[in-house]
Formats: sequence, C-alpha cells, structure tokens
Amino acid sequence: MSSAVQITVIGDEKVGKTSLITTAATESFPEHPPPLLPPTRLPPETTTEHLPILVTDTSSRPEDRQALETAVTQADVIVLLFDTGKSQTIARLNSYWMPLLQQLGVQCPIILCGCKSDLMETDHLTLQELVQPIMSNHRQIETCMECSSRKLIFTGEVFAYAVKAVVNPVKPLFDPHALDGEGQLKELCIRALRRVFTMCDQDQDGILSDEELNNFQIKCFSAPLGPEELTGVKNVVASKMPQGVNPTGLTLAGFLFLHALFIERGRLEATWAVLRKFGYDNSLHLHPDILDSVSFARTPDQGVELTEPALAFLEHCMHRHDVDGDGALSPQEQQTLFATAPDMPWDQEPYTNCLVEVNKSGYPTLEGCLMRWRLMASKEPRSALANILYLGYDGDPASLFTITKPRRQERKPEQRSRTVFKCVMYGPRHSGTTTLLHGIAKRSLDDMQPCSAAITSVNVSSGGSAAAATAGNAPSTSGSSSAESEVTLIAECMSDGDLERLLSSPGAAEDLATADVAAFVFDTSSPESFREAHLAMMRAAEASGNCLPCMLIAAKDDLTMPAELEKECGAVCAKLGIAPPVGVSRADVTDLPAQLLATALRPSHAIPETPSLQISRQYRRMLKTTYLEFQK
Repeated sequence: MSSAVQITVIGDEKVGKTSLITTAATESFPEHPPPLLPPTRLPPETTTEHLPILVTDTSSRPEDRQALETAVTQADVIVLLFDTGKSQTIARLNSYWMPLLQQLGVQCPIILCGCKSDLMETDHLTLQELVQPIMSNHRQIETCMECSSRKLIFTGEVFAYAVKAVVNPVKPLFDPHALDGEGQLKELCIRALRRVFTMCDQDQDGILSDEELNNFQIKCFSAPLGPEELTGVKNVVASKMPQGVNPTGLTLAGFLFLHALFIERGRLEATWAVLRKFGYDNSLHLHPDILDSVSFARTPDQGVELTEPALAFLEHCMHRHDVDGDGALSPQEQQTLFATAPDMPWDQEPYTNCLVEVNKSGYPTLEGCLMRWRLMASKEPRSALANILYLGYDGDPASLFTITKPRRQERKPEQRSRTVFKCVMYGPRHSGTTTLLHGIAKRSLDDMQPCSAAITSVNVSSGGSAAAATAGNAPSTSGSSSAESEVTLIAECMSDGDLERLLSSPGAAEDLATADVAAFVFDTSSPESFREAHLAMMRAAEASGNCLPCMLIAAKDDLTMPAELEKECGAVCAKLGIAPPVGVSRADVTDLPAQLLATALRPSHAIPETPSLQISRQYRRMLKTTYLEFQK
C-alpha cells in the first residue's frame, strides 16, 4: 500500500476504544483517558509489514453519528469492540452495529475484539459460542480477538491483525467453517492456485518435480529450497495427505493442501506472496495494471484480432483438454479448460446464444471454440486478454492481439490483413433469420434453437467470386493471386428492439461503423416483410453516414415471390443502385457467407442511394463546379 492503513475503531460507550488506541500507541494504560482521541498514528514497527497506520477513534453518541459514518466509510479496516464482561455489548454487535455497517454499505474487513479480557467472568469457550453466530451471519468479519489494555495483553496485536486483514485478507482465500467446522480453501483461491501450479508445471505432467518446485520457490520468494527442506515439505504433505505426493514430486492436491496449511497456521502472507507474484489482486482476479498494459485504443472502423501466437497457444490448450481426442470440447472439457479462470466465460452472453460449428454430439469443435475466442477478442478484447492469461500464457501480453487498419485501407486487396469480418443482420418477425444463422454456422436445421449470432469461416477466394457475381463485372477481390485463405465471419442478428435502440442512440454512426456489412432479411412471400426490411435498411444506411454496405436477402426462396412484390423489389433496388436480393432457401444457405463477405470486401455497389446521400453528392458536385468556374 502506498498510503497509511486507515483503521477505524467503533463500539458502544465505555467498551475501551480510547484506552486500546492509547495503549497501542504508548505501551502504557491511561488511567484517565480523554473522551475522544484525535486521529492517531501508530509507528510502522507495530506490524511486520512496516506500513504507516492511522487509527480513528469514534463516539457512539447520537450527536456524533455523522462523524462516525464518515470514519467507517473511509476505513480500510474496522475494529469493532465489545466488553467481554457485558453480554449486552455482545448482543448489540448483531442487533445494532453490523446492521449499521451494512446500511452504510461498508465493504472493508471487520475485526471483532473483546476488550477487558482480564475482567472476563465467562470462560473462553462460552465467549466463542456467543460470538460464533454473529461471525457466521456476517462474512465480512475476519476474526474475533481478545485483549486487555490494562494488562497490555494483545493490544498491539489487534492493530497488527487489522493491518494483515487489509494487506493479506483471509476472506478471499479461506472459509474456516466450510466443512462441519473444518476450513477449506475457497473456490476462487483454488482456481488461482491451480493456475499457479499449471504455470510452474513446465512439462505439463501434473506433478511439480523437485526442480519445478525449486523454481517456484525462487520466483515467489527469491530463495531456493535445500534438499532437506524439499524433503521436509513433501513429508509434511505425505503425513496428512498421501495423495499429495508421489515418487516424482508434489501433486496439485498436495500443493493446495500446503497453502491451506499456511493459512490455517496464520501464514497468509506466504500464500498472498505467491498469488501476487502471479498477478492477482485482493479479489483474486488479475490486477488491472496487468490488463491495462495492453492498449486496445482504436477507431470504430478498426478491429481487434488474435495474433498467430495467440491462436497457437489457444489451439495447444484446447488440444490438451480434448481428453477423448474427438476434436471437440464437451461441457466437462470446457469446464476443465477454464478451471484456472475465475469463471466460465462461455456461460455468459454473447457466447451462450452464439452458434458455432459442433460435432454430432452437439459439442463445439476445436475450430468452433476458436471462433468463440475470435468473437471475444472482437467484442471484449480486455476479457479475451484476461482469459488467455488465466489459461497460463506467460509471454508478452501485447503479442496476443493486433489492431486492424481502418476499413477503407483494408478494402484494398494488396493491403488486406483483416481476418475477422462482422455482419449485422435484421429481419422482421418470421422472416427466417434464425434459419439463416443456423445455416451460416453449419448447424442442423432439425434442431433449431434461439440464437443471436453465428460464426463461420469463409474462403476469401469464394468471397471474390461472389463479389463478381453480385457486382456485375466487378473484378475479383482476390486480386491476381489464386492462393486461397480463410477468414472468420461473425453474423449478429438484431431484434426490432435492438434495431430501434441502435438507430435512436446518439452513437449510432460509431456503432454501425464496427460492422463490415449489413444484411436485411425478408420473407419472399410477404410484401409487408419486404417493406419492413427496406425501411430498416434505409434508416441504417442514413444513420451510418451512408457508408454501410447493405444487401437484401430474400429468405424462404423456395416459396414463390408474388409478381407485385417482384416488381416492387426490382424498382427499389434499381432506385437505390444496389444488387437484387440474394435468394436463400431453408435447405441451402451454403453460399450466403461468401456473398456477405463479398459485399463487405467490394462495397461500391452496395451503398444504398438514400435521399441524404443524393443530396450530399449534389452538394459536392455543386462545390466542384463552383471551384472549376472560379479557377477559370
């Protein structure tokens, strides 16, 4: 910590607040303490952390309520006192003080302290029985201690432990009452330590050999373990947990047992030293400074993509967790993959309703899993960075991502480096968008499910051919090279509500600038469906600043389009200067991804001639004419 640890002492009148602070500061008991002490600094030598400490005394009188509230809301840790000889002060912990702290939204650690232990009439066990229900009901309470200011018993230790509760808190790591009164490591702590173990297990055999254990010791504590110390560590584990060691070294179970033992014996600083060396903050997530080391600053028309080193690392991780070798990850294998992360990111939006390629059992293939990673990098690059680091990547974080060039540059074939393209798709109700998304993701149409997006791979050369077909005699996007490469297409579907929120927001132009192409779907047999799609396309085109490539998709193409609608559709497309709708049937969506990509890569014939675009072009022509006449 860079500043003093703020400790606020609270409790009922005459429980000994002022006496405790004075005794800790002066090592002498005040026979006639003042009613209230000013903020008091304790010397750094008070604790092993050698941190400056500022202790705030408080009054529980009603007229001093405002000062009390200010002091507790500014505290790093609160010491809540009660008189061990007065049961009513213990009762008020539960009836008054803890509800008050909850009401004020206090989140910092709380230390219960029974003062005047030299006058305590009840035995120690009875006191613990009285306090235990309070601690069970309020998980913010770190521990309960006893002290005597008059006898100078544990007065300094109260504040030393309060500092430890801030610097090395036990709550994120350990639950002392988890299993019938026996403590155990908390889930987040287990996940963090599993990641540490995995990163130290260089040969990935699930065992920390003597050499790996020594390297771990040097990394975390800057000192090696001698042969006798190594043997001693393994003997301690073997005596309590035989499965924690084997002839080649320490297992994960043994590694976790050692840290539980450290914590139970009050050696929290050892476990926290390990966790902080591997980048964790007090919430057992990667420290924000680590994630901030990679800049994702970009303009709306630039994207974030995974680099080859990132993709190679992810492929290695997924192959390692594909234990049955079926080329896909089952739910259990996915859970194992993310067992070193705080949670399972794919159980959250937008990944739960995003369709990717799956095998016959419905499990995402390894390629489908990579698609999810590409989606995460595109939409939530900071989350993608965190999760790759949680998997155990220990290289330069900045090497994992690349920022693409602005889209105008990317549309030049010789400068193209972008490998992920985004399509926003809208269709009125019952227009068939869900069917299209399933087809794009190569998913069975016999098992339709609600979805909001689909991801697939598209051959760039196919995109070029489709572009030529879509744009008349436009040249192929693949240039003169016949080499083929694949890119990723992310198709996101918007509901009526999503579209309305997007188009009515002040940042609509920037939001639409993240898309490479927009597709508007309508039911081939429904004139009303076409008109809704047409209106949505016009609004989106104008909201984007008339720079969004658009295409119409006539879904359910196996149905007959009414002659009147066919005529209306042709007139609309001719007026807007865009290609006729792409016909797609339920049975065949194969060519649609390539056609979407083609429109994204060759947008010149896909920008609708909206009224605002026509006015803009007329204005530019007028300026040009005026300029030429002026030059004459």
